Amino acid sequence: MAGPAIPFLVRTFGKQIFRSGLQFGGGGTGSALFGAFAGSNRNGIGLNITVGSNIGQLARTIDAFGKQQLPFATSQALNDAAFATRKQIVERTYPQSFDVKNKRFAATMYRVDKSNKRNLTARVYDRLGRDYMVNQAEGGVKRPRGNNIAIPSRAIKRTASGKVPKAKQPRNVLNARGYKTKLRSGQDVIAQQTGRGAAKRQQVLYLLEQRAYIPKRFRFYEDGQRTAQRSFNRAFATRFREAQRTSKR
Repeated sequence: MAGPAIPFLVRTFGKQIFRSGLQFGGGGTGSALFGAFAGSNRNGIGLNITVGSNIGQLARTIDAFGKQQLPFATSQALNDAAFATRKQIVERTYPQSFDVKNKRFAATMYRVDKSNKRNLTARVYDRLGRDYMVNQAEGGVKRPRGNNIAIPSRAIKRTASGKVPKAKQPRNVLNARGYKTKLRSGQDVIAQQTGRGAAKRQQVLYLLEQRAYIPKRFRFYEDGQRTAQRSFNRAFATRFREAQRTSKR
C-alpha cells in the first residue's frame, strides 16, 4: 500500500501548566487523535496544540500489516516534526525576533525529547526555563509585584543571553551607589552619579512605572504551529512507506 496522505489540523489553545515547550503526540496505538500540547508558566515558554486527523478512518481501511506499522510511522513523523520545529525556532524565528549577540544561545536553550512507538509524544522545550521568553511571545501588560516595575534604560547592558547582570539589577544598584529620584518630567527613576568634578552627572538606569506594556515580538507560537503541521503532514506518508518497506524485508 502506498503511504497515506493524512490532513492534520492544528488548533492552538491557551496556557497549560507544565514544563515549557512544544509537545507533539498523545493517544495510544490506533488513536483517532494525536495531540500536541504545550503551555507557558513560570518555567518558560510553550505552546498548546492539538493535532487531529482522520487516522481512525485510515486504520479501518488498511490491512492488519499496515496497522502494525502505524505506531512506528507516527512516532518517526512526530520526531521529524519536533526537530523541524526546533530548527525553525533556533535558526529563523529567534534571530528574526532579537538582536542576537550569542548565536549559540538559542541552540543551547531548545531541546527535543523524542517519541517512540509506545509513547507517541515528542517535545521541543526550553531547558533553561526562561520566563521572560513567555512575555516576548505573548506580549501584554506586566504589573509590579511591589510598588513599581523597574524598566531598564539604554545604560543597562545585557549579557549575551539577554539577562541583566546581577550587579546591575535594581536591588543591587540601590544597595550600591544607586538611588531613587524624580526627573523634571515627573518620571520616577533609579539613577546613579557618574564622573567627577565638572564631568559629574546623573545617569538614569531604570524607569519606575506602575505597569509595563510588553510588545509581542517572538513568534514562537505562530511559527511553531505552522512548522509542526507542515512537517508532520509531509513526514507521515514518507515514514509509513518506510516502515512497510523495512518490515517486508
